[in-house]
Amino acid sequence: MFTPALRRLKEIYPDCCLTFLTNEKNADVLRRLPYINSVVTIKKGGLFARLKVLPELKKQDYMIFTEWQPHLMLASWILRLPNRYSVPRMGNPVTRTLDKQITNTVSSSDLFAAETNAKMISELLDIRLDGDMTKCDVSLPDDRETKSAAALLEEIGIAPNDKFLLISPFTGDAWRDWNLHEAKKLVNYINDKYHLPVLFIGNKKDNAVLEGISQYSLLQQTTLMQLIAIIKRAGCIISCDSGPAHIAGALRVPCIDLFGRGWPSRWAPKHNCFPIFLNYDCCPCSDDLKKKCPYDYRCIRTITADMVIDKLKQILD
Repeated sequence: MFTPALRRLKEIYPDCCLTFLTNEKNADVLRRLPYINSVVTIKKGGLFARLKVLPELKKQDYMIFTEWQPHLMLASWILRLPNRYSVPRMGNPVTRTLDKQITNTVSSSDLFAAETNAKMISELLDIRLDGDMTKCDVSLPDDRETKSAAALLEEIGIAPNDKFLLISPFTGDAWRDWNLHEAKKLVNYINDKYHLPVLFIGNKKDNAVLEGISQYSLLQQTTLMQLIAIIKRAGCIISCDSGPAHIAGALRVPCIDLFGRGWPSRWAPKHNCFPIFLNYDCCPCSDDLKKKCPYDYRCIRTITADMVIDKLKQILD
């Protein structure tokens, strides 16, 4: 969701050097994009691991912390590094170390997140990032990674020229997962009507959860670049609103995006995406409410196979 703004920033100021700071898990999404000069990762390990990135921060003329990073913000202030911008925490003394406070945040706007990010960067740097902010990018796998992804598919019975569909019903939080009972109905429909393999991907560790649903599974068996290669080959992906849906959006692969508490206007890819959002009165819920939902997370769990099938017909029929 930062890529459109950063791509445009590089077009306007080709000599600027863009460094992106993120965790190790996300780094490969950006590493091969030509307009990002460097991707710096924060490794696991607490405070000391975070402070290891300070030599990289010392090279920067501007620092935008889009999330609350009190240790890095305070260290940057102590080192007198210039132009420190971040989201504020009212009442927290670290906020006073900032040169500018971020007021345009994704969580405070219903605009597409990439457009909000462009507004935020424009405001902080006193520039104008114009143009289309709906076309997001993702790093592409090389030949070796593409071949290794193809080998994984062949191992489970999907040949190089076979068409297939993807389902990604799992997320980083179990309460955001789609109902597997409905996923089974969907798989049965696809098998009966389209006669296509339905491959499950995601971060669920136990393949046993798919028993009686699908024989095709690569749960937790792919690298990020292999996953991108597999999504690129798919005829369509049905995914909870998480990483695979955003990758599909960047690759222009048709995506049925299943929304729980998030807003489609904010997160759904703008190209080739068919979001499903039930828009209950409680949506979007607060961060506190999501941890203990009084409605048993009905926003995601009451999305039915029939709802997905209606979208699927628009893509495949």
